[in-house]
Order: sequence, then structure tokens, then C-alpha cells
Amino acid sequence: MDRPTDLPRRRFLHLAGTAAGLAATSACASAARANGPGASTPGGPLTVDRTYNPTRFDPWIELDRAAWAHNVREAARLAGGRPILAVVKNNAYGLGDRAVGPLLAGMSQVGGLAAVRVEEALAMREEGVTKPIVVMAEGSEDEIEEMVRHDVLPSVWLDDAPGRLRSVSRRLGRPVPVHLFIDTGMNREGMPYTRAGNWIEELVQSEHVDVNGTYTMFTHDLDFDREQHARFEELLGWARDRDLPLGTLHAAPSFELFHLPEAHYDMVRPGNALFGNAPGEEAREMADLKPVFSLKTRVVRVEHLEPGDSAGFNRTFMPDRATWVALLPIGRTDGYPSAANGTCEVLINGRVYPVAGGVNSAHTILDIGPDKTVEVGDVATLIGPDHPAVLPHTVGERTELGFLRIIQSMNPRLPRRVV
Repeated sequence: MDRPTDLPRRRFLHLAGTAAGLAATSACASAARANGPGASTPGGPLTVDRTYNPTRFDPWIELDRAAWAHNVREAARLAGGRPILAVVKNNAYGLGDRAVGPLLAGMSQVGGLAAVRVEEALAMREEGVTKPIVVMAEGSEDEIEEMVRHDVLPSVWLDDAPGRLRSVSRRLGRPVPVHLFIDTGMNREGMPYTRAGNWIEELVQSEHVDVNGTYTMFTHDLDFDREQHARFEELLGWARDRDLPLGTLHAAPSFELFHLPEAHYDMVRPGNALFGNAPGEEAREMADLKPVFSLKTRVVRVEHLEPGDSAGFNRTFMPDRATWVALLPIGRTDGYPSAANGTCEVLINGRVYPVAGGVNSAHTILDIGPDKTVEVGDVATLIGPDHPAVLPHTVGERTELGFLRIIQSMNPRLPRRVV
């Protein structure tokens, strides 16, 4: 291999200058990142705009306000008018807590929101949510203090919770409001109900703690759910007999919202149902839930192929007849699954076209057919409510991933647009 000293002097100087230019550009970009948004760069201030822009080809997610409102009304109807603690955990199941949280919080039937990460709760506070937010997770002392400072309700279940809450209370100079998480048999989170009595009594009677609510989680096995409910009821009765107030009681996520009305208590706690995912066929008969989101992009290339031509890595698509193909700038890193190739269709201008040339990291290829019915710039809906072939459940079934894994795969960097 040539060493620099073996190169002609003019070529060596050209290569060295190019490398220096690249290094300088990289240094400027690094400095801009270090100094934050708006830092000076040769091309002007550096900003990252992740809002929807109709002039761009890049993919985006649309959130249907009317569909969300419809599903909330259906949940409230099933709950007999009880308020809803809307679960928006895991970045709103992938759809974006900064968009979904304020959207749901603005509905009168929603009494509060539930998350499982402190960051999620604080993000929704940053977006202007003022309703109660419960974090359904145990936190460290620092995390609990941060939650309380931002009017977020922590959950507790560990044996040492009374001592940790006392420490936080003394630092803040006020009682710490909490929800008590009771494990009635799921054996995941929660204080085991068999030894919760003395623990509850210590927390309720502590001047450093304000028990704002108490809840449990079911397994979604209906027979065992009833056993869990009986255990929870026994514990609640024990507390009532001792005049130990437990705050707002809640226990019913989506499955039990439909199938265990005796567990609705003061407030119900659905997540899936609000996102349009009914827990089973029977539930679909009980409520008309609507899809709440669409995954969209724009066509960036349309080309004609002849027999013998191919499209995609490893010549994935090799037509045996003349056809047109369309390229979409969206792939598995955006949340559209590789398994959609050969199984799913995409909606463009009211017609559906098969995914035929592979779903790669950032691209998807469609077989348009013998007529050029698609143009660059056309909107393509990969998942959404506008055709049976692209419904979230349809894509979930055809790819064998299921509804939840589909929506939980949405890239958080994609712009969210409420429509």
C-alpha cells in the first residue's frame, strides 16, 4: 500500500487538505453539540426540529384526536362513569408520551395519567400536563424527591419505604404523597399482601407520608384474577377495620375493565384499550375501539423494471413481468417491521400495494404494478385506520408480531402530529 511519501506531492497535499477540512467540519459540529441548540456553526445556528413538516419526505406518526376521545368515552362507559387513570407507560406504548400525555389529559373523563419511569412523568409535566401523574415504580430517595418537587406521585412497595420516605419528607419539609402498590399474586412488583398489614399501618400513621392511593395488578387470567381480587378485598377490609385510610383505590387495567367490573373501585386504569387494542374477541363485542395512529411517509422514487431486473439487497424482488416499483424512506429502524416484506401492503392514493423489495433499515420497496399510479411525493400509509390492509391489528397479525410489538417499535425520533 502507498505511503504518503510515495504519493505525488500535489495529490498528497490535496488529500491532506481534504482530511483537514473534514476534521474542521467535525470539530465545528462537535462544538455546536457541546454548546447546545442555537450554537454558531458555519451554516448558521444548529437546531433540531422534530415537528411535522409537510415539505419533507421523512416519515411521521399521526395521532387521531377524535379516535382517542372515542376510546376514552368507551372506557368511561364500561367503568360506569368512574374517572380514568390513563396508562401512558413506555413512552405511551411507543407513540410518544410528550404528545399522547397532553392529548389524554385534556379529556374530562381522564382523572390522571400513569407512567413507569420518572423521566416519562417529568416529560409530560414539561409539556404542560397539570393533572395527577402516578409513577407505577419504586424509586430511590433522589427519584422520589424529584417526583415530589414536580407534583408527581411515586409508588412504594419495598420494606424500607417508611424510612426512605421519612428522609425525603425531612429534606422537603412536608409529607410525601404516595400510592401503595400491593402484590396480590402476580409476583412482579408490589408489597406482598401476606405481610402488607404492619407496613401499611406504619405508612398511614406516619406524619411524613400522605397515602394518596392504593392499588394492585392482575395477571389477566380471569379465574386467578378473582382470587387476587378476594385477597385485595381482604386487605382493604383489614384496613377499614383499623380506620386506616388508603386513598383512591384502583386495580383494573384494560382486561379487567372489560371482564372484572367488581375491581373497578374508585378509578380504572386502562392503557391498551385507549390505544385501540381490545383484550380479546369478547371485548371487541363489548366496545367499539378505534385505531388511534397512523405511520406515514412520502414516496421518494418511482422506477420501471423489466423481467430480469431486480430491486433490493440480494435481489429480493425479481419480477417476471414489467412493473413499476416505489421507494419509501422508512424501514425497520423507524418501526416498520422487516417481516412486512411479502406479507403487508401500503396505502397510497386509495389503493394498496404489496411490500415486495424488502424492508431495510431505512427503506421499503413496493410493487406498484404495470401502470404508473404513484408519483414521487405521494403520501404512503403503512399503518393506520384508512384501509383494512393497514390496520395496526392487520399488520400485527400478518407479521406475527402482534399489536403491542408493532406500536412499541415506533422510533421516538419520528415527528408526532395530532390531527
